Amino acid sequence: MSEVQLTDQFFQEIAGWEAVKQARAYITMGKVLSSNWTPPILKGVVQAGETSYRAGLVIKSSSDIENMCSCRESREWGKICAHSVGVGLHHLNRGKEESAVSSAPGGRTPAKTGATIKPAPAGKRLTRSDSGEPVEIFVILPPNLAQAAARGKVMLVLEGKWSRGRAPLNTLPLQQPFHFSPEDAALLEVAEEVADGDTPGMMQIENRDFSRILSKLVEHPRVTFGRTTDVEISREPLRLALKATLESSGEILLSLKTNPQSLALISGDKTSWVISGTKIQPLGLSRAYFQVLQGPVRLTRNQVPQFLGQEWPQLQASCDIETNFRIEDFLLEPQAPKFILALAGGMAQLHAQLQCAYGPRIMTVGVTSKDESLWLPDPTDSKRYSTRALGAEQAALNRLLKYGFNGPDAQGRYQLLGQNQVLTFFAREFPKLEKEWEVTLEERLQYSTAKNLERVEPRFEITSSGIQWFDLGVVFDTSGGEKFSQADIQRLILSGQSHTRLKNGKFALIDTGAVEELQEVLLDCSPDQAGGKYRINNTQAGFLESTLRQQGWRAQAPTQWRERALSQSGEAKLECPPLGDLEKVLRPYQKHGVAWLHFLRANKFGGILADEMGLGKTLQTLAFLNGVVERWSNGKNQHSNTPALQHSAPALIVCPTSLVFNWVNEVKKFTPHLRVLALHGPERHGRFSEIPNHDLIVTSYALVRRDAEKYSGIEFDTVVLDEAQHIKNRQTQNAQAVKAIWAEHRLVLTGTPLENSVLDLWSIFDFLMPGYLGSAQDFRERYELPIVKEKNAEAQGRLARRLRPFILRRLKVDVAKDLPAKIEQVSFCELTDDQRTVYNQILQLSRKEVLDAVGAQGVAKSKMVILTALLRLRQICCDLRLLKLERSDGVMESGSDGEEPNTPALQHSITPSGKLDTFSELLDEIIDGGHRVLVFSQFTTMLGLLREKLDAEGTEFCYLDGSTTNRGAVVERFQKTSSIPVFLISLKAGGVGLNLTGADTVVHFDPWWNPAVEDQATDRAHRIGQSKVVTSYKLITRDTVEEKILNLQTRKRELIKATLAGEAEFAAALSWEEIQELLA
Repeated sequence: MSEVQLTDQFFQEIAGWEAVKQARAYITMGKVLSSNWTPPILKGVVQAGETSYRAGLVIKSSSDIENMCSCRESREWGKICAHSVGVGLHHLNRGKEESAVSSAPGGRTPAKTGATIKPAPAGKRLTRSDSGEPVEIFVILPPNLAQAAARGKVMLVLEGKWSRGRAPLNTLPLQQPFHFSPEDAALLEVAEEVADGDTPGMMQIENRDFSRILSKLVEHPRVTFGRTTDVEISREPLRLALKATLESSGEILLSLKTNPQSLALISGDKTSWVISGTKIQPLGLSRAYFQVLQGPVRLTRNQVPQFLGQEWPQLQASCDIETNFRIEDFLLEPQAPKFILALAGGMAQLHAQLQCAYGPRIMTVGVTSKDESLWLPDPTDSKRYSTRALGAEQAALNRLLKYGFNGPDAQGRYQLLGQNQVLTFFAREFPKLEKEWEVTLEERLQYSTAKNLERVEPRFEITSSGIQWFDLGVVFDTSGGEKFSQADIQRLILSGQSHTRLKNGKFALIDTGAVEELQEVLLDCSPDQAGGKYRINNTQAGFLESTLRQQGWRAQAPTQWRERALSQSGEAKLECPPLGDLEKVLRPYQKHGVAWLHFLRANKFGGILADEMGLGKTLQTLAFLNGVVERWSNGKNQHSNTPALQHSAPALIVCPTSLVFNWVNEVKKFTPHLRVLALHGPERHGRFSEIPNHDLIVTSYALVRRDAEKYSGIEFDTVVLDEAQHIKNRQTQNAQAVKAIWAEHRLVLTGTPLENSVLDLWSIFDFLMPGYLGSAQDFRERYELPIVKEKNAEAQGRLARRLRPFILRRLKVDVAKDLPAKIEQVSFCELTDDQRTVYNQILQLSRKEVLDAVGAQGVAKSKMVILTALLRLRQICCDLRLLKLERSDGVMESGSDGEEPNTPALQHSITPSGKLDTFSELLDEIIDGGHRVLVFSQFTTMLGLLREKLDAEGTEFCYLDGSTTNRGAVVERFQKTSSIPVFLISLKAGGVGLNLTGADTVVHFDPWWNPAVEDQATDRAHRIGQSKVVTSYKLITRDTVEEKILNLQTRKRELIKATLAGEAEFAAALSWEEIQELLA
């Protein structure tokens, strides 16, 4: 890493001109007491009023800078403050003085007349020198500036005041050295650039150049209209008062609330300005809407979605807008098109035109531009919009191209040439298209197909054969009655032909691909064959039924078999049993999930509840287990003291270590009468005897593996595995340990799409329903290799149908009508043993410090001590490395980076963060589920640790904190690069003003005092243009100050939202009782 060179320009770039100006004032007044630059640390002391600030920067690179100043501006807003810049400039000035002394003869300070003079470059340009004659620049603007700007050219005069009076700058002697203030020097440099290198006295320039000069005149004290009227050039952008009116047509009318004639515009390349009386201000308005200064701007319905999604947040940030609508009322969602296929021609040549209909709007695929009508307004609802499904349009076209269609021609038609190709299309693809699309045949083609083609179809007869089996018979014949033997069908399959001549001269069409699929399905079902029929296990009923339905084949079957098959395939409506107190808690889709779990139990099936993360798999599971317990309870003697489960064994939940107490908390919250036992920690061994007295046992994968022998003699009613990836490898100890546990019923929970993990499925189903997917070797040959290596779509579809009866997966988009726009969840974390040790030590020290301070000076004057104590405890909850603990021999000491004293050092290798483990589990599920996440933390050091973790794992991410100078570019990269799943953001730097709808998940790594600030951060993702439900996770460390802050927020939420901005205000609002509660 190359060392950063400290210069005036460097500090201007990282902190801005305002901070540099204030820093120079501190130096001039002698307020910077010391400075030291030992790369990468710059540090010193600045006296501001009665407060001394330990200021400085950690400068790792020009884009990786951490402010160490103890001032509020640094601490709360993450800015690089004037105090730290002052330390840097003080160091630079010391360097210049030392250089001057060392270069003077005898080490003396050089005489003023010996100072370096910058000679005038070629052209008529004034000479500058730090020891030159002082000059002040006066800028004279025309009194009719507004009218001049409207014409596009402005005249201005630059005058210099020096010892001989005041005159235009171009009349001052060129060889005379002059000294300008930094502000005037910057102004003069831009003016000379505009004047082609000459020092100007009078200039007539275009608005774009005048805009550049105005940027150097901000807060300049010597700008006038004419020579008498002072002009204020403000840094603060003008907040226009706008009115946005949604009309009944769905169009939006944007207009100024004030008289537009009172404002005049100066349009620049980067910044545009507005003249209002004697004040000139930047215009914080998108260039696309400058027209509003001349009159109302009308946005058509096609423009409204982009306006609301991209430009509305900027308008809200820069203008005061009065509206007659709410952004939340608008609905933007993708719309599934209806496909229309028109076929013409004959047996030797087909013409096809493919169109897609979005409501009344019809587009021709391959002809209509992808950019045309991207947003589709709902004519019946002024606030509803849909988008074209371009992926679905391309997939539909690909189906035609796959069968040999070429084109399109000028009319958008595709051609298929050759009788063999046409017959194959009619045999294999046409029947599927007829079911899925609106297909029409030109009259001549309709007649030709009816006259020349007959379809060979299988007919199925199903009969019951005992409780566990059914028999299947299959016969092939044509609509004209001609039969085909199994041998005939097999010959056609082997020849690769989908058609043959019948005795009546017609072509017989058979979808050999579908027949091959049927043969594969029968092979999967492992039937016994006898008397020309197949005897199949009832567990395969749903798989077979869904295959027949997919192909459009009919079967003669008993009603009881059909009902069973429909239930397995998920088509039948399942009735949810009574839920008691949970009736009003569960959403409709969750009640269906509970009903499905009961269906599995009734049929002795295992299953996977694979809902997308955030949809409440834990709650559904608890509701199901609660129902099981209540059924057993209802059978007991009401006057008996016998436990509820006298007839049933308890259920066992096995989950990642980080989720054990989340399960316990969810039980206490939703099903408090269930007796729950956590087998966790070193004392768990003495609790195994208590298992029969509980309804629900919760433990972790790691402990099940270690305690395998203890579980060998225990029977459970149900075993639930949370996060199935822990047993995806059948040979691991985790997999072997959980499969060895005896249970009547087995369930798995996961938020990861299982269809992406073919390798994992066999092991999971070997736990759920041993033997259902055959042996591991059979599964590898029939599914894993064809799907993973050959990308075989038929094998993929067959496996999906085979698993569908036993997997229930809902996405948020599927159940959006049942969901709020935002789902907020608290995930509890555990401290590691090292964290708990340090936390308890710091808690004792902090409690003593606070009590001593309050006893000595009262609560009001002890707020800083209280805040410091709470800060250290919160840092421990995140990661011990935030305290920068040093290894020592038992001595209580802290790191050397300006941390608080009395911080214990560690005597061994630390395990820094239990919360980081929970975050890792959560992040894996987020990324595996195809989600993108914003991760907020108030500690930039914590974000740095997360950045190191993501780098080490090879996970792409974006990063933004208070030192980020190219915020717009970083945000745009995340929004436009869907392959980047993570955005790390400082809560203070990125909590407001960003539009990050590219993410649909938010993680608050650590809690902030004011929940309104967290809500604002979550709203970076939950904005107009976000078509997905946003899920927000708050990571809270159990039995710590974080949990107490959360409880305090809950009790005082509205008061906190209304009155608090940061931690200082929070501390001021705490009562002594609440402070004691936090430090208890």
